[in-house]
Amino acid sequence: MSLVEEVVKYALKLGATEAFATYKNLRSSSAEIESDELSRTSFKVSDKLEVAVIVGKRIATAAVSRVGREEAFKCVERAYRMALALRPNEHWSGLPEPKPLSRVEGLYDERIAELPVEEIVEMAKTVLSTAKEVSEKVSVMGGSVTCSVLSVELASSMGVYASEKYTSMSVTALTVAKEAGEVGSFAFEFDASRRLDVDVEGVARSAARKALDSLHLKPIQSFKGSLIMDYDFAALFFATLAYAYNGYMVWRGSSPLAGKIGEAIASDKLTIVDDGALPAGLGSSSFDGEGSPTMRKVVVEKGVLRTFLNNTFTARLLNMEPTGNAADILTVTSTNTIVEPGDWSLDELIGDVKRGLLVSRFSGLIRFQDGIVSGTAKQAFYIEDGEKKYPVRECMIAGNMYEFLKNISALTKEARRTPYRVITPMVRIDNVAFISK
Repeated sequence: MSLVEEVVKYALKLGATEAFATYKNLRSSSAEIESDELSRTSFKVSDKLEVAVIVGKRIATAAVSRVGREEAFKCVERAYRMALALRPNEHWSGLPEPKPLSRVEGLYDERIAELPVEEIVEMAKTVLSTAKEVSEKVSVMGGSVTCSVLSVELASSMGVYASEKYTSMSVTALTVAKEAGEVGSFAFEFDASRRLDVDVEGVARSAARKALDSLHLKPIQSFKGSLIMDYDFAALFFATLAYAYNGYMVWRGSSPLAGKIGEAIASDKLTIVDDGALPAGLGSSSFDGEGSPTMRKVVVEKGVLRTFLNNTFTARLLNMEPTGNAADILTVTSTNTIVEPGDWSLDELIGDVKRGLLVSRFSGLIRFQDGIVSGTAKQAFYIEDGEKKYPVRECMIAGNMYEFLKNISALTKEARRTPYRVITPMVRIDNVAFISK
């Protein structure tokens, strides 16, 4: 019997009506860069056991690290005592029953699991050398190469039991360029994968080129025009939007999309899929945080909202079906957010703009609760009459996320994965306000 199954059995013995346990073990090796030098290497191991104990409708959770059998049982006892002291959750209607699980492919790469730290260090050195090959004007101010192995195991008093192993590799590079006493704005590039297929040199080259593009910035006057979101900006935007169609946020009254299933909430050019069973996806798993199977579902279809993301708890509250999006037994999370590509090349996207900005980075506020967008455009290029003119000094972008959705006018043919667990094309949005600083 596994430890999570023992924990569940012990909770029932104490007097719990239901119990749920999740155990996670993470091993990671990394090499870090600081100020053009390899600064340190590290190897970390972390354990965590989280237990949910339900007594009647009283739900309490407790967690412990450095997990052993004795510590695990004490954790259960703590959760049980807490549950007895709580008020009932009148909305609770029980843990889900076991459902058949299908194994998702591509989540574990033995090459990452067995990669020696010396090779990770060499990859970090490659980030440094490649950036300098692009230009001596570029400095790598920060960065890292990290390889991780995560093991997850969970069990419930309903008879759910599931386990899985995952690998991941990530590469980041933070760069800046200097020329004739002028310092550009910081540029950032990163990539992550379940497989050993991250292009380390590509990440470094892209970060270096973005830094060079941030030299000799020119100011702009405030205007309204077209915003072209680069991949990273688009990923941040759609990762934030995912909270708005999260069933837990809908039930809590935090989302303005409540009651809008079947309505057009965006341009008909926009289709969004949430797919927890995507092979090798960063957000993929054979099961979600309550042990239910993950699946593919269309959330927005040609601008029309089709569903919310749910676990069993929120699905029952909203009179919907679970979608395999449990973060845990109460809360909900997105998995892999996939924005379907369009039919434009980037050159065509730019060529169709009378006046606007191509923005790689955004620093500021995007609120799903009311749609407020307010922040700074970074690594931005001014576009006029279909041509990229020059890089611009930091300026403000202001507007509303839900208006942006309706004003999407084009998407590129090419889509890319991002570490936000979002796969997206570049996106053009019209009628956006740009405000000089």
